[in-house]
Formats: sequence, C-alpha cells, structure tokens
Amino acid sequence: MKALLKKGKGSDGISLERIEEPIVKANQIKVEIYAAGICGTDIHIIHDKYPSILPVVMGHEYSGIIVEVGEEVENFQVGDRVVSLTATITCGKCSYCNQGLSMLCDQRKSIGSGVHGAFAEYMVVPAKLVYKIPENITLDEAILTEPLACAVRCIMERGCVNAGDFVLISGPGTIGMLALQVAKANGGNVVVVGTSEDSDRLGLALELGAMAVVNIEEENAEKRLMAITQNKGFDVAIECAGVSLSVNNCISLLRKQGMLIQMGLFGDEIKFDSDLAIMKEINLTNGFATEPTSLERALRLLEFRHVDVSPLISNKVPIEDWKKAIHLAEQKVGYKTLIFPNVQNMFFYS
Repeated sequence: MKALLKKGKGSDGISLERIEEPIVKANQIKVEIYAAGICGTDIHIIHDKYPSILPVVMGHEYSGIIVEVGEEVENFQVGDRVVSLTATITCGKCSYCNQGLSMLCDQRKSIGSGVHGAFAEYMVVPAKLVYKIPENITLDEAILTEPLACAVRCIMERGCVNAGDFVLISGPGTIGMLALQVAKANGGNVVVVGTSEDSDRLGLALELGAMAVVNIEEENAEKRLMAITQNKGFDVAIECAGVSLSVNNCISLLRKQGMLIQMGLFGDEIKFDSDLAIMKEINLTNGFATEPTSLERALRLLEFRHVDVSPLISNKVPIEDWKKAIHLAEQKVGYKTLIFPNVQNMFFYS
C-alpha cells in the first residue's frame, strides 16, 4: 500500500513508499483511510520538534471505513464509518491509565508518531479506541473530530468558559476557529484577534459567531479590546497561535484571576511574562490531545450542529502530491489541508 513515511531527519526524511498492508489482530479493526488532515503536530514531526519513533507513517486526524474486523470485535462491522482516539499503545496499569488518562501514560505510543498512522491507504486500530461517525456527519467533517476534541479537552474539560464570559481567541487558524465555536457553544462572548495577514480569517471568525475581531497590529488595538470588556479585561484567553507575542498579549488582556488556556504548540522555548501572570494571579491550564470523554463530546457537537467545521476544509490533495500538501499546511494557505491516500475518494465520497 502507499504510505507517507518519516524515516530520517527533517523534511528530507519524508518519502512516499509502498509498504505491506497491516494485518488485523483479534482486537483490532482495519480501516480504509478516506482522508487525513495535516496537523501542526505533523509539521513539528517533520522538522524534528515533536518526538517520533522512526520509521513511522505520519497522520492522526482521519476518517475512514472499516474493511476488516478482528475475531474478538463485536460492536463494529465492515462498512462502518469511523474515527478513533490516537493513543493505541499504553501500559494499562499506571495511575494515569487507571484514571482513563491514556495520553499521559509514560508507555504511550500514538498513531502518526509512535506507530503507523493515517497517511496511508490502510491502518489498524484497537477496536476499543474506535467511534462510529453519526449519519449526518460527512467523512470530510469527521476528519476534524480529533482537533475539535482537542479544543473540547482544553476548554470544556481542563479549562472553563461560563455563559457570559468575555473570551479572547488569539490566533485565527484551524484550532482558533474550533476554539471559537466551542467557547461560543458554552455561552462565551468571543473576540478573535489576529495580525494583518489574517484579514480573511478574521472575516470567517465573524461568520462563525465571533462578537468582534481585532487586528492586534493596528494602533490602539489593546485599548479597543479592553473597551469591549468595559476595561475589566477578558475572563478567559485561549492562545492558539503558538507564538511568544501571542501568549504575552493574552496575559496582558486578561483580567486579574482570569484563565489562560494554552492550545497552541510552540515547538521551541519562548519568552513568557511569568511575573505579570503571577501579579495578576492568572490561572493557567492546557490540554494534551484528547481523551475518550473529549472525543465523545466532539462528535455530539458535530452531530447536533453546535460546531460547523465545513468552512475549515480548504485543500484536498492526493497523497502523490504530498510535498504540495505539506507546503500548503506550512504556509497556512486556507485552513485544513487533507491528504487522500486513495484518490478516488476525492470524488466518490462526502
């Protein structure tokens, strides 16, 4: 089968190759990958800024169709449309596993970084990690279940947005747009900030329900933002850009004892105004990927149309053009870029 492998250092270590199709074990399912989204984590893996075990097929945001089930699998059948959690290997014994926090297990290996992932024609996944896609969600939309679940994990489970809160979203990329909609679903009054390069993205933020958008580079931007909150400061700031200036702007704009939710991955050490965070008694939280509860909530948000991810699907690229796909993602052309291992899926499914 065709698969996009990370085999060595940097972008030169990526290659499209033919490898053996995975064999299904008794407790696994085999999925034909419909398509997989390129995530910021994938970009970090390419540039050796996120740990991976080589060689590995990248990709962890996906949707697909079951083509084979293991003999011990009871709740799935061939033809089911599915997504899954990412932590395929854990010890099952540590205190984190016992709490259901599989992403924190020291022995964890996840698809796309520790074991073969979704930038391939087929993938096998333990059935216990798999979820059926509700009928009213398209396969395209379902690909964004995992990043949406990351927003749920950070905002609803690790953080807190209460109805009526003033919420600042810094960084109007894919994660920022998902965070906007999750915060709004919780009753937040959401303001999105970006830079001069983000004018189109800020326009979409308004369409998706932001009460206001602000170019942070414009004169008096901070004054305008504070005026929205009656000069009290934001109750919650959600940092989605993964940039030092962005996180420090969040701290500056938060009210005293406000909450900073860190969603963006930086990839490098950053400058962080910890003194100001201390003097304002800022509550800092974050979230590392997803857990079962967050994926389940994400699917419900999609099923009942509290969140619309369709405007975030910008580019569809066959796996043979993987260099183009990575370029689009790195240059932030549009929002989510999808890689199609089976090119016919670009035309025959939705």
